[in-house]
Amino acid sequence: MAWTAVNRTNARGVLGLIGAMAVVFGSGCATPARPELSHLTDQAVPEPYNGEYVATFHTRWFGPVYARLTAQRTGDGFKANTAPGVAWSLVGGVEQVLGQVFAPFLFPSGMLLVWTSEDPEAKAGAPAEGWIGPATIDPWRLPTTMSRPEGPVVIRYRDGRALGVMTLARPAAQPLPRTDYSLLNQRLGDIMRASYYDPDALDAAAMKSFLTDIRAAEPAVRDDLTYLASLALAWRKHSGVAMPLPSRRQEALSRELLSAVQNPVESLSAKVSEKSRIATIDAVVFEDAQAVDRVMEQLISQDPAGILLDLRNCTGLDLSALRLVSWLVREPVDAGMFVAGSKRALVKSGDADRIEAEAVAIDGPARVASATSTLEREGSVLLSVHPADRVYAGPVVVLTSSRTRSTGELLAWLLQSTGRARVVGEKTAQRPRLSREHDLGQGFVVRIDEFDWVPPLEASGGKADPAVVPDVAASRQRAPARGSRLLADLIAEGDAGQARPGTKK
Repeated sequence: MAWTAVNRTNARGVLGLIGAMAVVFGSGCATPARPELSHLTDQAVPEPYNGEYVATFHTRWFGPVYARLTAQRTGDGFKANTAPGVAWSLVGGVEQVLGQVFAPFLFPSGMLLVWTSEDPEAKAGAPAEGWIGPATIDPWRLPTTMSRPEGPVVIRYRDGRALGVMTLARPAAQPLPRTDYSLLNQRLGDIMRASYYDPDALDAAAMKSFLTDIRAAEPAVRDDLTYLASLALAWRKHSGVAMPLPSRRQEALSRELLSAVQNPVESLSAKVSEKSRIATIDAVVFEDAQAVDRVMEQLISQDPAGILLDLRNCTGLDLSALRLVSWLVREPVDAGMFVAGSKRALVKSGDADRIEAEAVAIDGPARVASATSTLEREGSVLLSVHPADRVYAGPVVVLTSSRTRSTGELLAWLLQSTGRARVVGEKTAQRPRLSREHDLGQGFVVRIDEFDWVPPLEASGGKADPAVVPDVAASRQRAPARGSRLLADLIAEGDAGQARPGTKK
């Protein structure tokens, strides 16, 4: 018997759970699930919710991701988990020894994921509820629901949006793909040495230690989930390194499963409050310039009083973020330049003006694709953003956090530096870089930070890689409320935040 579980992830997909593993705080414990045994044999009883399963996570942006789970029935449902003892082996070093003593709540019993749920057959048609995450405690658990033993199981954010997808089957029905993770690491190192945005950083101690740590974790890697966890935990110790993001290529089955999910996480979405007439744009990933146009056309048609642009969880991804600027400015804006690692020495020496770069004006979705192809072909591109045919002229407030990065950070920087928007929240990641996808082999691809951003010299005061410092400081959690109050004040004052492009308001 097999289960089928359906969920949908954010920009980091399953890595959102993996990243949480590294920062769980609180208290709690869990006993690993163990298959029940018959009276006379050592074989697991072949019944639902008991024994070994292959879990497959499906996401909107990448996947599948394979993992081993062990399930066991409980009094009113079941529990399932990854193998005990693995997590601390992946951490390694002094933390492996001390963490189990001083942080027993982290990775309970050394398990990367723990899932508990009610039995849907006992719910008389109502969805069975459960929790899944790297701990048995909040805040790093997510709610699950399932209506039938065979699924689907939906994993959601607490606000109701579907997060990611997994399917479960017996190993005999779906064996784990044969994967040489050591070879993946070798290929990963080769790609980083050839394409990393900063060649000098490759010889830095942090990068060398990061690559050493992921190789040292290889003996504990037993499936895709533990492989991704080894990368995430190594990056946790060397967060200055631009973390590579490997994954299997998305398959048709993943897209099919995701299409059945209600209220999924969207890369870009907008809504207008009937009461306040304030529009909120939630940007997780910028990946489609035409989608930006569709969202903005629909939003402007509703004539909102103001726009709250939420970039707190935005990981950027591509240059379609610049298309959003087109809908908010009345005059062309200098958007700086992106350069490959081969030209970064001139940036570091203060000679960025000597870089010969083809100029591309972003005046429509097609020009976003043109700018990307120019950058990949030439290793540099000089960017400007021109107004759309229809421009929103009302006030704009941007929400940021330390997670705001890549072209999401560039978007916030341009709107603030031109005076077009006020920024509320936390200082951004100071990583306005572009990544590029490379083939890792064995069905895997990896995104590597390959291009660095050089801001317009006049607007930046000559400083490279400036972070966005908020006009109003607020924690990530408090930023929405503080930003809404500021936007309401701007609406009342009739302040659209329209300063002269190239100046900071």
